[in-house]
Amino acid sequence: MKTYQDIKSAATIDAIIPYVEALLDIRFKCVKKNRYNAPCPFHADTKENFMVYVNKEDEVRFHCFGACKGDWDIADLIMLRKKYPFRRAQQVWAEHLGVAEFTFDDGRSPCIPEPDETAEPDEPVGFVEPKQPDEKMVATLDDAASFYHELLMSNEDRFRTVWDYLARRGVEKDTIRRFNIGYAPPYSDEQHHGRALIAGILPRVEKDPGIFNAFSDAGLVRFLNDGSVKGYGYYSRQIDFRRKDPFSRNYGDYFAGRMVFPIYDADAGVTGMVGRRPESRGVRWLKHQAREVPLSAKSWLYGIEKAAPYIRQYRTIILVEGLFDYFAFYNLLQGQDKLVVASTLGSYLTPEAATILKGLDIENYIAAYDWDELGRNGIERAAVQSGGWVYYLGGLADGQDPYDKLEPVVSAISGFSLQHL
Repeated sequence: MKTYQDIKSAATIDAIIPYVEALLDIRFKCVKKNRYNAPCPFHADTKENFMVYVNKEDEVRFHCFGACKGDWDIADLIMLRKKYPFRRAQQVWAEHLGVAEFTFDDGRSPCIPEPDETAEPDEPVGFVEPKQPDEKMVATLDDAASFYHELLMSNEDRFRTVWDYLARRGVEKDTIRRFNIGYAPPYSDEQHHGRALIAGILPRVEKDPGIFNAFSDAGLVRFLNDGSVKGYGYYSRQIDFRRKDPFSRNYGDYFAGRMVFPIYDADAGVTGMVGRRPESRGVRWLKHQAREVPLSAKSWLYGIEKAAPYIRQYRTIILVEGLFDYFAFYNLLQGQDKLVVASTLGSYLTPEAATILKGLDIENYIAAYDWDELGRNGIERAAVQSGGWVYYLGGLADGQDPYDKLEPVVSAISGFSLQHL
C-alpha cells in the first residue's frame, strides 16, 4: 500500500505540474529536470519566484523565494485553495492520481492550519519610538480615512448594525461626520469581502503600482499569506483565488470588520487610526501601525485637534481612557464651549503625549479614568508626567462611569482654578 510520501514523490511531478497550474491559475516554466518556476500566486509577484523542486527526501516541494517565503507540498496547496483539512487534501490528491488505497499521514500540516481552527484574531500592536511621518504617508492615511467615512455615510441601511451601535454609544450622525468616522466591511461581507479599500484604489494601482506600496507601507492593507502573524490560519483562508489581480487576491483591508476612527494631531493632521468591532467579543480594539515609517501611538490623543483652542483658553484638560468616554464628554462640553477633553486611548498618559500637552500651557489636569487598578495606576502616572495639579475621581461605585461624577460639576470649569471642585 502506498504512503502519503509516495504520492508526493518525484515520480508524481508530471502529474503535479498541470494539476497545480489549474488549481492556482498559473503557468510553470521548466528550468531544468524536476525544476519549474512561475510567478508566485500568493503575493503580488513581478518575477518568477515560485519554484517547484524535488528535495533530498524525494519529495516535490513548492517554495517562494520572493515576498511571502512560503513553503508547501501538494496537500498544503490543496488546503489553501480548497479550504480542506489536511486529511481531505491528501485524499483529493490520491484520487486524482487514481490511487484507491494509501496510508494517510495522520499528523498535521506543518505549514497550513486546519480550516476553522483559527478565529479572527485581535493581534496587539507594539509601540515604537516616534518618527515623523512624511507628507505622502499622511496623505495616504487621510485618503483611507475619507474613503471609509464616505462608505459608512452612504450606506446607512446596509450598515445598520454599525449605525445602531454608534447611536447606542452616543455617537450620532453629526458626530460621525465631524470626526470622519468610517467603516471597513468584514471578510464575510458579500459585496466587499474585506477588500473595500483595496477595490477602491485598484483602478489607480493598475495605472501606478507604486500607489499600492504607499497603502501597504502605511499599514492599511494586510498580506494574507504571512505565516509569521497571529491568526495566519484565519487570514490564509481569505486568499481569494477567483480574483485575477494579485493585489485583491492576496491582500485584505487591515481594518476589515471594524469601525475606523482616524487619530489627528493638534494641527488636525492625521497620524494614525484605531479600529473597533461593532460587537463585543474578544479584544475589540485594534491600533494601527505603519510599516516603513512607524507612527508612534505613544503620542496619540484622540480629540486633541478639537480641544486644543479650548484647553489654551481654560488651561484645563479632562483625560479619559476610551473613545466612547470621550464622546460622552464631547456631547456634554461642546454645547458649553468648554471642549477640554481628550482620550489617551488607555489608562496611561505617555511621556510623548504629556510633552504635547505641556505645550498647551495646562495648569489643571482632571484624570477621569475608571476607578480600577489600571485606572488608579494611570492617575498616578499622569501626576508624574504632567508636572502640575492632577484631580481625580475617587470613590466610584461598581459600574459607575466617570461621566456620572463629572457631569454635575462641569460648570466649575473656568479659566482660573479648579480647586473648588
